Formats: sequence, C-alpha cells, structure tokens
Amino acid sequence: MRHTLILLRHAKSDWPDGVADHDRPLTDRGRRDAPRTGAWLVANGRVPDRAAVSTALRTQQTYGLAAEAFPSGPEVLNKPEVLNKDELYAASAGEMLEVVRETPESVGTLMVVSHNPGTQYLALALADETNPELVAKVHAGYPTNTLTVLEFDGTWATLDPAAASIVAVESPRG
Repeated sequence: MRHTLILLRHAKSDWPDGVADHDRPLTDRGRRDAPRTGAWLVANGRVPDRAAVSTALRTQQTYGLAAEAFPSGPEVLNKPEVLNKDELYAASAGEMLEVVRETPESVGTLMVVSHNPGTQYLALALADETNPELVAKVHAGYPTNTLTVLEFDGTWATLDPAAASIVAVESPRG
C-alpha cells in the first residue's frame, strides 16, 4: 500500500524569560505562518488521516493553527485523529521513526509535528535518491514551519532508511 508521511517542524517560537523550553509559545510570525501550512496541505490534497504531535506548546499551537484550514463540519466524515506524543518532544530521528512505525496500516497519511534537528534528520534518513534536488533542499537547511512530504510503498511498521521518496519540501510564510 502507498503511504504518505508529512514531517513538520513547528513554526517560529518565542524565548520568553523564565519559561521552560517545553512551554515556549509561537511568536506572532509563527502564528501567521502555521495557518499557511494548513492551507498548503489542503490545496495540495495532503490533509492527514492522523497527526502525531509533540506535547510542547509550540508544536501543539502549530498543528492547531494549521488544522483550522482543514475541511470541517458535519459533512466531513474523516477528520484527522490527533495523538499528543511526549516521546516526540526533542526526539531524535530514530525516536521519531519508532512513533511512525506504530501507525496502523489503515492510516494512509501520517503527519508528525516535532522539532529539529530530529525532523530534518528523519527526512534525510528516509529519503531515497528519486528526487536529489529535494533531498539537497532538506540538507541545505530546515527552518521553522518547514514540511517534507514523503511517499513510500510498504508498511509503516517496516519503514526503513532510504525507503521513501521526497515529493515536496515547503516552508509556507506570510
């Protein structure tokens, strides 16, 4: 079965004095950019079936603002399932991959909202050489509010390095 994995680094966050890293909020720019990510996902037919989101405030806010753009209302039968995952906070690429591998096969598109450097490293680790220009783009830098869309054939549980093709890399900005 063909699956899609969307890796999203949280939008721009603030560094207020006396606030723990886990509790850092988005800046005004982050609050402007995150909805653009949701709009991009909708416009490109990439609304996820499930979102695994770090429990950090900035990732929760990023996903919440992006998801406001997703179709809603009583006519929408399949709204994304959201899993708040402590293990995605400051996770390594390997730790993120373990969360991805727990995904049931019924999920066609999974979105992971987390932090760098793990998000960028996971995108690079999973990427095959189908689109070398997109791999180079991820390698060159992974600013806040950047997403990578990867596609692969196979199961979530057996997703291995170099088994997915990067099909898009975007950093929606306002």
